[in-house]
Amino acid sequence: MIGRIVMIVLLAIDVMAAQAAAGPATIPPGTKINAQNWRQYKDFFPEGIQVVLSGQHRIWKLPADWEIDVGPTIDYPLPKSFLEASEKYNGQARLKKLDNGAYTIENYTAGMPFTEINGPDAAYKLLYDQYYHYSGAMDYYRTTGYEVDRYGNSVANDSYQVYLQFTHVTDPGFPGYANEMPGYFVSYYDELVTPEQSKYTSPLELIYDDPQRVPEFYVFLPSLRRALRLSSSARCAPYAGGDYVGDDIYGTPLPLGYFQAKIVGEKNMLLFRPEPGNRAQYDIQHNYYLPMMFPKPAIGKWMVFPAYVLDVQRVPSLNKGYCYGLRRMFLDKRNLGFAFTWTDLYDQDLKFWKLFAGWESPEKVPRGDGYFLGVKGLNWMVDFQNDHASFAMVGKDIFTLNETVPQEFRDVSRYGSPAGLSKIMK
Repeated sequence: MIGRIVMIVLLAIDVMAAQAAAGPATIPPGTKINAQNWRQYKDFFPEGIQVVLSGQHRIWKLPADWEIDVGPTIDYPLPKSFLEASEKYNGQARLKKLDNGAYTIENYTAGMPFTEINGPDAAYKLLYDQYYHYSGAMDYYRTTGYEVDRYGNSVANDSYQVYLQFTHVTDPGFPGYANEMPGYFVSYYDELVTPEQSKYTSPLELIYDDPQRVPEFYVFLPSLRRALRLSSSARCAPYAGGDYVGDDIYGTPLPLGYFQAKIVGEKNMLLFRPEPGNRAQYDIQHNYYLPMMFPKPAIGKWMVFPAYVLDVQRVPSLNKGYCYGLRRMFLDKRNLGFAFTWTDLYDQDLKFWKLFAGWESPEKVPRGDGYFLGVKGLNWMVDFQNDHASFAMVGKDIFTLNETVPQEFRDVSRYGSPAGLSKIMK
């Protein structure tokens, strides 16, 4: 009997030791994380943030007095119309396995195609929920980008973006543009305004309604006074001269039929998300740890969120020559119809390479219930191997969504088609 009690006690000690080694399961509001205690919370961060907090990288590190303040977890639900469409059409969409081992989707209408992530194909359900994430029927906003090199030199550029969704629209009063652009799902237009030598350079991405087709990628080059259609290999080319590549822009790699997915875990993570309408996030000089543009507590608090950890890789037969060996996405389980929070990116040798991070504040949807979660504020693409980074501050002075988009930027022929590129500089 005594021996049995001793064994039970020893087992309990082993369990507690394992739990301690694994770290806490959550972090209470009011916790302050700093250089002295961050390692006990390291599993709440993606690998890229762990590298930054460790202070071991030559450039991408923080001053010794950095601090992260943890606050309560706040829910910012997606728009009611998007969630209603997800419920209305739940069970209609189906996954179909392709010969290369990946999956395509059939019979999708609108909203999230899968409201329950389960079964042997759960990872692909999650991936397609991300593909059909909510982005509004149309967006127009301005962005200031910063390109920072290994010596701390920074070059700024200004640009504006126009996003148009042609079909599967859930926002009331917006029927989409399926008649004007048949066969397409969305477009993303980006035009540089400054510096002068790059002015009018304008990439345009057209994503097909068939998620297995390679998107069309164009760029208007002012030096040539014409647009070029880029090859499919441009998915790995630098986007607008920065550290993003073409396959980073939409939120999921494209086309999805080229990729395998696997859920490798479910865990609590930390996410920084300023409150809606927060203006402090635009004061770079005072409210960020530079040169990282890492937010100080003055901007807001971090919150714990439940995450799926999704590993996405090209199918072996299509992997040769592709830029990334692994894309590890940390996805908010509360909002599966939102593109991403953190993404760790690895090279072909599966060595950690980049962190793609979203620090944006939610934006209330005009005339509706719910929020647009993914654009307004700061996002990162930090290259840890080559010691440079791209930071984008989005929507500081101009951010419009749906009803608030000026009429001129609703012009599909100008901002959502290759023909519109010929109208630049005229």
